[in-house]
Amino acid sequence: MARVAPMKQLSKIAVPIMPRTITYEELVEAVENNTFIKNGVKESAEGIKYDFRMGSRVLKASKHGAVDIDLLPETEKNEMVVEPGEVVFVLTEEDLELPNTIMAQLVPKRKLSHEGIIVLGGFCIDPLYSGKLLVGLYNFSSTRFALKPRRKLIAAVFYELQGAEIGTIQKPEATVTDFPEDLERFISAYQPIDLKGLKENITTLGLQIEELKGEILTDKQWKRDFQGKLDQQAERIDRILMTLEEENKTRNANERVTGEQISAIKVAQGQVSTQYGTNFVLLIALGTFLVTALLSIGIAVFTVWLTNKSAPQPQPQTQTQPNL
Repeated sequence: MARVAPMKQLSKIAVPIMPRTITYEELVEAVENNTFIKNGVKESAEGIKYDFRMGSRVLKASKHGAVDIDLLPETEKNEMVVEPGEVVFVLTEEDLELPNTIMAQLVPKRKLSHEGIIVLGGFCIDPLYSGKLLVGLYNFSSTRFALKPRRKLIAAVFYELQGAEIGTIQKPEATVTDFPEDLERFISAYQPIDLKGLKENITTLGLQIEELKGEILTDKQWKRDFQGKLDQQAERIDRILMTLEEENKTRNANERVTGEQISAIKVAQGQVSTQYGTNFVLLIALGTFLVTALLSIGIAVFTVWLTNKSAPQPQPQTQTQPNL
């Protein structure tokens, strides 16, 4: 079990000094006395926060530079909006003149995020800062955001530094009263993202992907059908080759038997020639010729005889006795 430190030891532990949050009453006093918050209004003080308001100076790409909304005709004031996908920079209505004992922490307004606006910029303001606040507004929604001067833009919580926290801080060389030149050059060449066109491109791309998917499926089906037909042709070719192989085997067997028979006949002829001689063979051939000739003559004689027999025979003439 952990031992509890005696009260004498706890009293020796150094307690760090924390910055003190400036209260509502002090914020109202600063506004009324125009001390570290200048050009402010009492209504912007809420609790421990002060809500900075949008000024009339706007840096917009379509205007090719900074413009003052208050100096524009009424018809052009309605065109001062943050388009979907666009970034616009604005300056605050209030100015700050912070001493070396006060710092501020910025907090984006929740209502702006509900309208599709993201606040861009640094959110910590050092002591001795002097000038307006520079705020970027990015519209991530699909609707326009109207730029209205003096509307609440961003909140700030102020802290008073204590003791050792107050150090030697150098004051910025210039007071922020307008947009920096480098930012104006950036906006002059800036092209806002057209979310509508991007959405249409995404939709078109989706349709193209679906079409390509259909073509791939069709191509796969065609390949499967073509492969099936190739398999069928391969089976037919295999059957034809098997039939040809069997026929070739049968032909080879027949040729082998015929060859064996011819060889046997040649052997028999050789044996006969050897045993009886050439004269005997000639004698047999001559006898065969004579028999054939005799048969031919006999057939011819028989044919003549048969023809004569079938012909009508002449009748003998009778003699009549003369009358005496």
